[in-house]
Amino acid sequence: MARVVVVGGGFAGTSLAARLAKLRHEVVLLEAGDRLGGRLRGHQAGDGLWQLDLDTFTLPGVLRDLFRKSGRPLDAALTLHTLPGRRHVFADRTVMDLPMGRRSGQVDAFLGTFGEDPWSPWLDPMTEPWDLVRRRLLNQVPSADSLDRATRRALHARRPLSREVARTFDDDRVRRMVLDDVVLAGDDPRAVPAATAVRHQVERNFGRWEVEGGMPALADALARRLEERRVDVRLGCSAWGVERDTSGVTGVRTDDGVVAADVVAWCAPTWPDGLPEPALLPRIPAHRALVRVSPDAPTPELARDVAVHADPPLHLWEGSPGCWTIAHHKAEDPLVALVRVGIDLRDRVVERHDLAPADLVRLGHWGWQWRGWRTVLQRPGPTLPPGVVMAGAHAHPGPSLEAIGLATEAIAERLGAVPRRPATPA
Repeated sequence: MARVVVVGGGFAGTSLAARLAKLRHEVVLLEAGDRLGGRLRGHQAGDGLWQLDLDTFTLPGVLRDLFRKSGRPLDAALTLHTLPGRRHVFADRTVMDLPMGRRSGQVDAFLGTFGEDPWSPWLDPMTEPWDLVRRRLLNQVPSADSLDRATRRALHARRPLSREVARTFDDDRVRRMVLDDVVLAGDDPRAVPAATAVRHQVERNFGRWEVEGGMPALADALARRLEERRVDVRLGCSAWGVERDTSGVTGVRTDDGVVAADVVAWCAPTWPDGLPEPALLPRIPAHRALVRVSPDAPTPELARDVAVHADPPLHLWEGSPGCWTIAHHKAEDPLVALVRVGIDLRDRVVERHDLAPADLVRLGHWGWQWRGWRTVLQRPGPTLPPGVVMAGAHAHPGPSLEAIGLATEAIAERLGAVPRRPATPA
């Protein structure tokens, strides 16, 4: 039996701990805070609770696999609901509600809005690239062999997203549908591989989903699962380094001493002492305006997820009822910018908090900036010393819920199950 110490009690840490405990490893989870869940719990400010990230996801099979392989199936713990899609609002006030999970619905949306559909012919050939990405980069912890020459050629690895979009779409509004979220996430489309656009095909095929009760309900379900699996959870325990000797990993350094370990899974949004940092730049996320609106004021009709493709670009979503998060680059007050595209929330706002990128970075990690296709192999995960694994926003393959879930699945698969003890004769 391997003694695995998991550092960090967010989604990455709790999901990995649950998987490994079911595989009969001895698991200790160290969490600096006073409860499990991390960013799943949302951001409490004043009288509201906001989600700093979009709290919907695609690939619901990731959660189903997690719960099935850690105990009772998902349906016994949580309820998932599909969402109708995303609303796109353009600078000329054109509005398009783009369905998720249905190709025919997307065709109809584009034809009704633009009179033509350049979107579907772009996404249709992405089936093979998505299969390659899934098998070689997501379903396993990647290595240098994962991106061999044939795979790079099939994925057009050297082609940047900016060039892909420019050569594919004549309408700047459609280009902005692909590029704006990339910019708001803190990336330069000229450095992002074109193959990352497969996420749009994944959304079209699998839809977007939410957990009934929101992400805090998922955090509660995972906390219960750890209790069922008898994981040794230690709250209020700050870990800051990995102990190693000539034989490999020996433990985790904490404020209370060293916790012995055969394997360390670093899932906290910090970098452990004792390990070389990656030669990458962290993403600097966009500003967040957190607004709570009165349920009694006149309400403009809003979808739960709205992307505004204007100057500046904005993305807003509703987490808790009435609590809207607006991602923006602070070119101007986002509430004023929204008015220009026909969305006026100003008279409805009863509470507002503004978070600058520096505030957000202090609250957690937001992933690493893309610097071409080699970033895949430079992120923490493929490049770690023996006995150390990483999952979370700071690790491969990225910060989304489904990406982190796939990472913990791949790590558990790599570590494998501990053989059952033979039955003792009566």
